Amino acid sequence: DVIAQASFPEEDGFDLRRNMSFAFFSGAYLGIGQHYVYNVAFARVFGSGRDWWTVARKVAGDALVHVPLIYLPIYYPFETVATGQGSALDGLRRYRDDAPRVLTTYWTTWPLVHVFSFRWLPTELRIGFYATGSFLWLIYLSYASHDHKPVSAPVTTAVAAPVSP
Repeated sequence: DVIAQASFPEEDGFDLRRNMSFAFFSGAYLGIGQHYVYNVAFARVFGSGRDWWTVARKVAGDALVHVPLIYLPIYYPFETVATGQGSALDGLRRYRDDAPRVLTTYWTTWPLVHVFSFRWLPTELRIGFYATGSFLWLIYLSYASHDHKPVSAPVTTAVAAPVSP
């Protein structure tokens, strides 16, 4: 987040609260949570094999279910509330607005990372491997979620609806 904050010269200095919120989220969800998702839940749902069929199902499960319906809908409200920029619902509105751009970026990068991980990496090395890639991903996500767009009209339900690009 320090790198993402440096890309906003109009901001007033370093925002420690924002940086700490990213650090907390990284440890809690990206460390502990994703260990459970990728190493425990995915093995139960898709099997623990390293064959191409199992790998493809895990990659599809991540790209089509985990990230768009679990990870990002948790990230955006958390980040919005933790940095004092609005309510959890405001975070969901931001996610609704950012989803086409953020998911397109995710889908062009992470599936290949996951293919490598699910196919060839030992299970115990996955989260460390993801942490390395996540460093760059979180710089992008921090930047993308702070592009100073005004939050759009209220959402009438608690679930953000997909928006066409």
